[in-house]
Amino acid sequence: MSNSYLPLCITLVASLAAWAPPEARAQPKPAPATLRVVTIPVANQTALIVARDKGYFAEEGLSVNWQTVNQGAVSVEAVYGGSAEFGATAVFEPMVARGNGLDVMFAVGATRILKAPPDNSALVVRTQDSIKQASDLAGKKVSVGLINSVNYAHMLEWLGKYKVNPQSIQFLEIPFPQMADALFQNRLDAVWAVEPFLAFMLKSGKARIIAYPYQETLPGMDITHYIAKESWLKANPDLARRFKRAMDKATTLLINAPKAERDGWVVKFTGMKPEVVAEMHLPEFTTQFNLASLKANLDIAVKHKMVKPFDINTMIWKP
Repeated sequence: MSNSYLPLCITLVASLAAWAPPEARAQPKPAPATLRVVTIPVANQTALIVARDKGYFAEEGLSVNWQTVNQGAVSVEAVYGGSAEFGATAVFEPMVARGNGLDVMFAVGATRILKAPPDNSALVVRTQDSIKQASDLAGKKVSVGLINSVNYAHMLEWLGKYKVNPQSIQFLEIPFPQMADALFQNRLDAVWAVEPFLAFMLKSGKARIIAYPYQETLPGMDITHYIAKESWLKANPDLARRFKRAMDKATTLLINAPKAERDGWVVKFTGMKPEVVAEMHLPEFTTQFNLASLKANLDIAVKHKMVKPFDINTMIWKP
């Protein structure tokens, strides 16, 4: 090639590069950042380990560390108190917190209750006990987790459906991981267990299901999501979007994965044995918010005087 053509070629290459489509250009890597998450140790939050181990967090420049807590209410406290940017929790507790003045919002979708039996949580009694229906719980000791939690509120709704007075039942606050021991040691008569603890209890042969209360009160409702402080979301929208993209990608993988692969991720997240996980009933994983079900849950909270009414749309983050 003649030297006289060299400047022309260089100019032409530079011009073509400038007109290249955006996807063909090198994309700047997002600034590295660390996010803290608190989560409850249930199968619903399996997407966390998927996002980490599939590299979805890394793709977004995120290092995400999570800490396990026994109750969703602790997640709310951690997020509001600033010890975590995101918290995995049942949907009820954040709504009660929001209605009582805390600036928490639903930021990332997670799971819903299945619309028909079986479900990934259930009201359980000892196999040999005579308890068979709601009316048999009168005078008994029962744990559904924390008082004023989502399980507790729906337990009240379920009992009301069968005209059972909740005051006839002694409710005790027992964390989900400790419910099996409390039931099998005769310290309780019934527990509302969630996965993976439900599968463990059933596989032992010492427990049986008497009801799936959610499916009788509000089937298909949102049950767990990730929350963040509204003030933090407003101050860090890019970080929040990056976390949401990674989590949505992980959740979508779980939605589309064959059962064997999905079970493998649940085993890895929960630490349960594969044969136990194979018998578990997982929730419906979702990246969306079911506003109608969130509103219905808020109505239940208002009905039981746990919170004053407010517009549920105000606590849905819109990236």
